[in-house]
Amino acid sequence: MNNGSLVDARQNPLLYTIILAVLAAFVVLVIVGLILKKIRDLHSTPAWIESHKNLATTRKNIENVAHLASLSLEEKKILTQICQKFKPKNIEFLIRDEKAIIDLFNEGYKDYKSKNASEETFALLFELLYKLEKAHDNITFISSTRALPNGQIFTYIDSDKNSWKLTLERNEPQGLVISIPKAFAQSTKKPAQLSKFVLTFKTEAGTTYTVVTRVVRYEEEKSGKFILIASANNTLTAIQRRTSKRIHLETDCQFSAVKYNANKKTDNYEILQNKYDGKLQNISSTGCRLSCKMPIKEGQYLNVEFPLKENQTEQAIGYIVMTKKTPDGKQYVLHIKFIDIKLDAKNRISAFVYGYDK
Repeated sequence: MNNGSLVDARQNPLLYTIILAVLAAFVVLVIVGLILKKIRDLHSTPAWIESHKNLATTRKNIENVAHLASLSLEEKKILTQICQKFKPKNIEFLIRDEKAIIDLFNEGYKDYKSKNASEETFALLFELLYKLEKAHDNITFISSTRALPNGQIFTYIDSDKNSWKLTLERNEPQGLVISIPKAFAQSTKKPAQLSKFVLTFKTEAGTTYTVVTRVVRYEEEKSGKFILIASANNTLTAIQRRTSKRIHLETDCQFSAVKYNANKKTDNYEILQNKYDGKLQNISSTGCRLSCKMPIKEGQYLNVEFPLKENQTEQAIGYIVMTKKTPDGKQYVLHIKFIDIKLDAKNRISAFVYGYDK
């Protein structure tokens, strides 16, 4: 008996029909795949991009951006309102231009200001803006150190957990020419020649990358500048982004110790009277970094007061998530996460970070 033979298949109309249906479906999938590939290739051509990026934003464009950036319904509503009001060019392409998006949202911010919008609306606007910046980062993902701009700041952490700031002078065929501090050049903790080491850096929108590279050599230029030449690398790893955009600055600030009482239902934080001087190094709506002379340990609560505008001081209670010594050992750097901050203060910080309200 010849079970499963072609003759049997021909004698079984149902089985024969199923085989034909599967073959037909396979052919259709192949054809659809070829058509989609042709469409993707067409949409990647400079001529197609140029002809579409200057078109007016449509509802479909907004839907596509909302999906790409994982927008909530409320955020999508604000994006729609801004696009309908100011009629930007195709928003799908505009998010590739960080300055253009920030400028567009500045117009939206001023419009909401004129209408006395709620603080909740402004908070949504800034969350939306940052999500679009992260979408921009996904589109413009950096895959090689050769794409890094001159002036890019790297961070190197030595074996004593000291943090060093290094600056990319220029990209050259032989590798990265990096300017280093004199103290780093003379340190016994710097990576040895020909050894591998890890650098971290972040983009304007806050995407942080790590790259493993190798020391080619150290040099001292005639000008007295110290240089590290490192090998180029095509393997970059993006690590988790921050939850909000931050800006670097050097501003005097003051801080106070805070007692936390978990047993109280409200007003859990008691700000102590004594104030101490510090220097604010960066700020975002969700946290800050400051330096001071006091060896304050991780896990403590602080109340931080800092000026963003003349005659206007902001205040936030935060939790110290990390404390580091500066390389010279004279200062301590506190990384602080805000845990109790008023919404209007949070929005003012976001406006300051993006350069609004000047």
